[in-house]
Amino acid sequence: MKVTSFYPGPATIHSSIPSMVIDAYNTGILSANHRSPEFMELSFATKSQLRARLKVPDDYVIIFISSATEAWEILSQSLTSKTSQHFFNGAFGLKWANVAESLGINVVKSPFDINASLPTGQIDSLSEWLCVTVCETSNGTMVDQNVLQGLSKERLPHQLIAVDATSALGGVILNFQLADYWFASCQKCLGLPAGLALLIVSPAAIERGHLLAERAHYNSFLNLFEHSIKEQTHYTPNVLNIYLLWRTLAAGPPIATIDMRLRERLVGLNPITESNGALPWLVSNSSLRSPTVITLKTSDPSVLKEKALAQKMILGNGYGTWKDTTVRIANFPAMDDIQFQIFVEWLSTL
Repeated sequence: MKVTSFYPGPATIHSSIPSMVIDAYNTGILSANHRSPEFMELSFATKSQLRARLKVPDDYVIIFISSATEAWEILSQSLTSKTSQHFFNGAFGLKWANVAESLGINVVKSPFDINASLPTGQIDSLSEWLCVTVCETSNGTMVDQNVLQGLSKERLPHQLIAVDATSALGGVILNFQLADYWFASCQKCLGLPAGLALLIVSPAAIERGHLLAERAHYNSFLNLFEHSIKEQTHYTPNVLNIYLLWRTLAAGPPIATIDMRLRERLVGLNPITESNGALPWLVSNSSLRSPTVITLKTSDPSVLKEKALAQKMILGNGYGTWKDTTVRIANFPAMDDIQFQIFVEWLSTL
């Protein structure tokens, strides 16, 4: 029996990927120059699917980059003159803040507890960017869209919002109008191999880029933007993953259907975690839990992972502060319902 990986990224990829890779090879697109008409057509088609399936607004520009962590650097290098504020309750939000700080940005760090809502009333008036990790992969929390809307309403006119959506994009409904700089890697909810990420920016973010006019880096925002609007990239891109993104989006359902499906899976999981006192949720407040990354507490993660592996299932390690006290389980769209149900049934026997 095939081993099923519940690791939260790189995660289980779409089962159709092998045949799509062969298709990509046969079309010749893998040898196409990134200035060629063939690549430009693929770029346009992929972005069109992102707009249709994930509801990306027409006036937001979609840019192909290598990883979500690259997006951290682009924001600080090209779109921030002095100060950014970072709201975080886990390891990846903190890492983003630290990267900005290492690049010479004045960083206002605003930590909050995993069982508390993001403090929308604590906005620093001098910060140009308010930075939020919408799904914190290290602990399985999520910032609700209503909370993000509250932050958007509270901000000052000169302030823009940046959102790390790495464990959310492609898995849950996102209101892109609530922020200006969205980014995510594709090896999680989008069900692709690692090596591609998306940067989705508002007209206001583009205006900020023109205002600062930073061009000192190879991945400076204006270089990325100017090639993207021509359906090109300024570097040789991951053409295979772009092709796979186009094909999987075109073959898949709209985001509303995916969102509902992932949340319905949790309905069967909740009674088990509630009745099994040895495996409680890390996040006790259910309204703050991510639908895509399930994080359970356990006294001995290594034993639990060994038991799962004996059943041909790989569970994710805990991360950061929770490394030795939790396991993480990906509830991503590429994982089919039967595989997830097998996991739930196994969990109920412990």
